[in-house]
Amino acid sequence: MDTEIISITLGALLPLYPLLFAIHQKIGRYDEIVEEFKALRAEHEEFTGAPHAR
Repeated sequence: MDTEIISITLGALLPLYPLLFAIHQKIGRYDEIVEEFKALRAEHEEFTGAPHAR
């Protein structure tokens, strides 16, 4: 009985793994872009002396 539940669960989740991995990769790239943007904004504020709305 336990092996049936495990096989059904794995059968349902394993096809979704590539999709979940792709989503994880996109989130990681988005985080990198956000961090770069924050650094550029801080640099801009340092040069101009005008803080922007956050």
